[in-house]
Amino acid sequence: MSSIDIFPWNENFNTGIPKIDEQHERLVGLLNQLASHVAFQSDIPTLEQIFDELADYAVYHFQTEESIWCESLSGDTLEVEHKRTHESFVSMIQEKRSQIAATDGEAIIEELLAYLTRWLATHILESDRYMAAVSLCRETGLSLDEAKRCAAERLGGNTKTLINLILSIYDSLSTNALSLMRELNMRKEREEKIRKYAQQLEEVFMKVVGLATTMSEMRDPYTVGHERRVAEIAVAIGREMGLDESQLEGIRIGASLHDLGKISIPAEILGKPGRLSDIEYSMIKSHPVSGYNILKDVGFPWPVDKIALQHHERMDGSGYPSGLKGDEILLEARIVAVADVVEAMHSHRPYRPGLGIAAALEEIRRGRGVAFDPAVVDSCLSIFNEKGFNLKE
Repeated sequence: MSSIDIFPWNENFNTGIPKIDEQHERLVGLLNQLASHVAFQSDIPTLEQIFDELADYAVYHFQTEESIWCESLSGDTLEVEHKRTHESFVSMIQEKRSQIAATDGEAIIEELLAYLTRWLATHILESDRYMAAVSLCRETGLSLDEAKRCAAERLGGNTKTLINLILSIYDSLSTNALSLMRELNMRKEREEKIRKYAQQLEEVFMKVVGLATTMSEMRDPYTVGHERRVAEIAVAIGREMGLDESQLEGIRIGASLHDLGKISIPAEILGKPGRLSDIEYSMIKSHPVSGYNILKDVGFPWPVDKIALQHHERMDGSGYPSGLKGDEILLEARIVAVADVVEAMHSHRPYRPGLGIAAALEEIRRGRGVAFDPAVVDSCLSIFNEKGFNLKE
């Protein structure tokens, strides 16, 4: 049977307990088998086998989890509620299996797929990761209350953000991908359908990018519009350098998401009006890696994750997080780096007023060939000084 992954497994789902992670991956695999059945119209016995295995494996997995949670959280309301969630999941699977046996089943399966995708993402990313973190903290000798606080601090406040971002992508891609695969398999009006679905996917894709940018701006209201303006500058620089439309689109997306990692930094540090301490500055410097970790498994057709990771690298190796030099830095990241500096210096910040475009251009001129790519700097100066480019507020 042909296959399709509507819920690609990635390391963001790991709990830190290998046995649980291995079983989670198996459950996700069974979900993808169901999706493949819907997409490619395989025979009903295969569907029944998948359902039997899903139901049986879910019970086995939940027993494994509960034995682990029992050691650390026995009798706690957290354990009781988690077990109740497991029981409702098994009941739902059994109910849907009965409904499918009594009907043609396809509509029910599609409804079930949407439910399973959302349930697994929420359950694994939020509930199971928290339970596992509590258990691991308990192993260090902490009390239950201390372990809960430790687990909450370890996971941070961005789990919900990660879930929403993943589900926004998966919900849209799963619906469109299943429909697209059916049409390809049936060979009916293929070219027109592909064009329409590709357009829909692009629209959804851009909405997800906009959602991610909005979430980043909500964390740092002093830089609202920063990503958009950096994207405008970067695309204009890239066009001046003669890059093709595909590269320009990648730069637009990468620049729009380059500061996404700042959602992992406390808001009071992002908006601090005074000088940052060494510890606070080190937290700020962690945002390229945080952004990369969020973006690297999304599957962008452009190096968006590397743009986020490298936009603070500098040509002479003085940047961060890896101290890359020269051509070790992705061209798109070198472009976004210059656009980022120009926009940041031009705009107001909590710790200083805006310095204006003249000061910003003088800064990149001084850093030409040292911190910044000479060709990128020359193109940036050209669009402002010769082509009439200006920043829209």
